[in-house]
Amino acid sequence: MKSLLFAALLFCSLTSISFADAPPLNAAQAATIAQGDLATRGLEATVYIVEVNYKKEAFGSGPAYWEVLWNQEFAAQMEGRKEIGLRVGMDGTYKRAVR
Repeated sequence: MKSLLFAALLFCSLTSISFADAPPLNAAQAATIAQGDLATRGLEATVYIVEVNYKKEAFGSGPAYWEVLWNQEFAAQMEGRKEIGLRVGMDGTYKRAVR
């Protein structure tokens, strides 16, 4: 009986994950925004996108966003910091990701 109950709970949890809403901004759109940012700064010849990750909305971490990472770090506008990519929000706005 316990194994049947466990199987039913597992099935329900997995099907609810598969029916989750898709993000309003897809990965290709996020990459286009990031590539446009590189082009406006004249960096498209040396810096390119290597990874696009979806970061889900979670309690305490804020709204969902796309994390777009560059192939290399470079000097950020803030002294002593390096830019590693962009965080693209679901509304198309973005912030530079630095470390």
